[in-house]
Amino acid sequence: MISELQNIFNNREIAIGIWVAFVAIISIFTKPVKQFLKSVIPILFCRKFVIFYIVFLFYLGLVICLLYDIGFWSIALLKDTIFWVIFVELPLFIKTIQKAKDNHFFIELIKDNLAIAAIIEFVINFWTLSLVIEIIIVPIIVFICLLYVLAVREQKYLKVKQFFDWMFVIIGLFCIINTGKHLYDNPMAFFNLSTLQEFLLPLLLLLLNLPVIYGLALYNTYEQVFIRVKGEKDEIIKMKWSIIKFSGVYLSKITAIRNNLQYTTIISLTDNDMKENLKKLENRLSMRIGDNYMKRANYYIIGCIIGFLISIFGIIICNSQVSLKDIITFNFTLNIPRIKEIITYICSTGVVFSFCFFIYSCGFRKKKNEEISQVKKYALHSLLYLIKRQYDRLQEFPPIDKPKELFAKYITNVYELKIECDKDIVSFENLFTSREFYVIKQLHRSVSEVISNIGIDETEIKQYNEEQFNSYYLKKESNAPQNEQINVFIHEIQKGIEEYSEQIKLCVEEFKHYF
Repeated sequence: MISELQNIFNNREIAIGIWVAFVAIISIFTKPVKQFLKSVIPILFCRKFVIFYIVFLFYLGLVICLLYDIGFWSIALLKDTIFWVIFVELPLFIKTIQKAKDNHFFIELIKDNLAIAAIIEFVINFWTLSLVIEIIIVPIIVFICLLYVLAVREQKYLKVKQFFDWMFVIIGLFCIINTGKHLYDNPMAFFNLSTLQEFLLPLLLLLLNLPVIYGLALYNTYEQVFIRVKGEKDEIIKMKWSIIKFSGVYLSKITAIRNNLQYTTIISLTDNDMKENLKKLENRLSMRIGDNYMKRANYYIIGCIIGFLISIFGIIICNSQVSLKDIITFNFTLNIPRIKEIITYICSTGVVFSFCFFIYSCGFRKKKNEEISQVKKYALHSLLYLIKRQYDRLQEFPPIDKPKELFAKYITNVYELKIECDKDIVSFENLFTSREFYVIKQLHRSVSEVISNIGIDETEIKQYNEEQFNSYYLKKESNAPQNEQINVFIHEIQKGIEEYSEQIKLCVEEFKHYF
């Protein structure tokens, strides 16, 4: 039986499967897990989810049939397909519901799957150790990872964290050496068509399933908007149709409505109110320089790529009577005289024009990007300076137990950022892209939370120096409710500072081209 399993799964997959089954069997009989399953299963199999499962499985079946028809997919890839659905697609659905707000999410999704790290992970996991060793190693690695997660939370475990960092380096080097040895001994076991198919399969499945992921994000956002529509029953139906006509299949538009509920659904009681408010929103969106300034350049580039692909596809179609499978696999014979004729009329006006215009479009886009970047650098100079200054002062473990250092490294900057965010959100809302504006609003929310937790008004903070803040901080700590482990004031400050630090990092990543 083991040998049969090893023909389908590698040793690492078998070892992980054994431990997962062992833990699942034990856990399923515990009271907390039983209660969790009783509460979760009805949600997972509610009517809306079941309909989505059917749509997804039907669409996935069509994708598999397409890949099978062109000769890419075979039964040998069934295991990889199932693993991809369970460990990539299903978590991706949850991530989509939580984070998909615009096209930026999907761009980052594709980038992550094309990252060098994904290639390295695939190569390293290609070869495994013996089954017995894998069964021993898997729980050890999991246990080490759990200890590492606990160690990175508190500064008192810093030496433990550093120890695990070195341990991970050693484990990584061992994996690389093991992989290099196998590549040297038998390179053809890796460099073959079957391995290439295994590597490309997740990327192809992701790209081909993007319509389903996009549809889920679109449906989820529509649901969040529709639930806020109030009024008479007949008017609610009309208002929902007005929203659908306004947004269509554009995630950015329905997200704009969700982000501006106070100007649309909340104040609309009739369909006429909704139409009028949507028209006002459309006018506001048309005034957003950050979103609209680069649109024409992006449309040029997309148009060039589409035109180039259509021209190439047209050349092949007109040249020979071939099937879709032959076209994709380049399995056809060229007719030279016919090709020359096609190149004269199609390639000269299609491929060449598309390529030249693509070069122009890239230059045009770069120019437009430089122009808007200069404007943003000038207009947002103070905000960008404060964000960069705070980023340089960030510490791995914020000095929550050292009020003076906390005041110098974090608190003064928090109050300055609050003032700057208040001003820039009002003054330069139209200058930001939707993504940038969302990030700044999240930063504003986090600094407001920190200020609320501290309890010092913005107008009074200038009266405090390090010594005065230290006295105030210690007094608040001593007066706050607490038990043996948690002081409420310290806990809220730590939570707020950690969230604030994450938002600063996110801002630096989003505005990195402006620093």
